[in-house]
Amino acid sequence: MNRILIKSPATSANVGPGYDIFAMALKHPHDEIEIILDHSGLVKIEIINDDQNIPTTLNDNTAGLAVLELLKRQQLKQGMTIRIIKQMKSGGGMGTTGASAAAAVFGLDKLLKLNLSMNEMIDIARMGEVASGGSPHADNVAASLLGGFILVKSYHPIDVLKLEMPEFPVVLAAIRKSQRTTRGFITYEIGQEKLKEQMARCSRIIHAIHTKDIQEFGSAFSVDHIAEPVRGASIPEYQSVKKQVIGSGAFGCQISGGGSSVIAVCDPEKVDEVAYIMEQGFANNPYFVKVYKTTTSNQGVQVIG
Repeated sequence: MNRILIKSPATSANVGPGYDIFAMALKHPHDEIEIILDHSGLVKIEIINDDQNIPTTLNDNTAGLAVLELLKRQQLKQGMTIRIIKQMKSGGGMGTTGASAAAAVFGLDKLLKLNLSMNEMIDIARMGEVASGGSPHADNVAASLLGGFILVKSYHPIDVLKLEMPEFPVVLAAIRKSQRTTRGFITYEIGQEKLKEQMARCSRIIHAIHTKDIQEFGSAFSVDHIAEPVRGASIPEYQSVKKQVIGSGAFGCQISGGGSSVIAVCDPEKVDEVAYIMEQGFANNPYFVKVYKTTTSNQGVQVIG
């Protein structure tokens, strides 16, 4: 076998208070990644449906950087073409860069029969995230590989736990970043009281998943004292839209991943109303893409061809 085609889902990382340790997979949207092995000795990146000038240089592309890391660790020299077939916009907090890196590592593991463990694949794939955000965080790639709800138990060494995620209705306003990343502006000096609340809300998130309580889940993930103050300030109308979404009866609203997308959880009968609020609220934002009506999902990467 010298070819594989993989479907890799969007993910939402951080999940409220779980900065760099929580993430969850979404049913849609997704990208597809095709890997074709050859004897050239070179790794080439191709982007299909690209309207964002996504880099194809290996060190600047998350899939390319992850593949270089895999080949280095396995002491391999292998030629290939990695074709990333875009069906969702990059750079908006939907885990698209992690989806590419995760699929590339997963696909090569299958093609080259490496039999890597899931933690090994996550540890390699996360290195690709340096190309997009400057940091090898593991939450997005783990959720893309495994599906469900991800808890990064340890970074040294990488150890990830998957929890089966209830199928919660999700409304996601896809908004591309106006700048590459806001990570460098985030401060961790949040004070004792906010730190305690952040930790308590992380515990509530896990409890809500175990009890399948969407109302508790939404309430717990709506507050974040670490990333939201910085990332929210860079999203025009974010606070206003969040207030309207919660006021409409949604259980929770928060920034998705590294931003600038915004995500809400609600009852099924509220999905259309929440979507309308987001569409109207972000309509004048030049980086606004569209609103997705989807659900959480326990399905990670899939071989589809």
